[in-house]
Amino acid sequence: MYIKETWISRSLTLTSNNRYRMFLGGAITLAILALVSQSAGAATTATVAATVTATNLAVSVADGSIAFGSVALNTATTTVAHGETQTVTNDGTASVINVKSGNATGGTTWTLGSSAGSDTFKLEVSTTSGSAYMTFQATDTYLTASSSVSALSSGPLDFRFTTPTVSTDLVQKSLTVTVQVTTP
Repeated sequence: MYIKETWISRSLTLTSNNRYRMFLGGAITLAILALVSQSAGAATTATVAATVTATNLAVSVADGSIAFGSVALNTATTTVAHGETQTVTNDGTASVINVKSGNATGGTTWTLGSSAGSDTFKLEVSTTSGSAYMTFQATDTYLTASSSVSALSSGPLDFRFTTPTVSTDLVQKSLTVTVQVTTP
């Protein structure tokens, strides 16, 4: 019977230690949960300050048509000389004006190039009434004609066209120049 009591005594001791450990573990767990719940109680919303400025990109060209007439091969002619200066108007906010040109079509196509050649024409643009020109380098590639145009302002847009050195045909050609405004 003594052995049985010792065993029971030890068993009770172990049970008592386990209860103590469970109590202590539970108390620590509750303390940690209390700290976590305080951290989790941080703000559930926050704000972001934002600003915005509206822009209006709009452009118009008057009169929108150029007639160079008959021009000899390997010869340059200008809108200034023909009284064909175009007026470009920035109808929106401050912007950059870009221009691009396609090839000249009608009969055999003349290709736009940086210099005149066989069935290749050269086109240049000026926003200074023809005092300085910039050369188009390739079709359908925008060229910056003016890097700073004030809102709601107008200015001259002139072109210098150099015919090919040699042409397969002498049929009237047509080309389209596109004027674009973008944000500076």
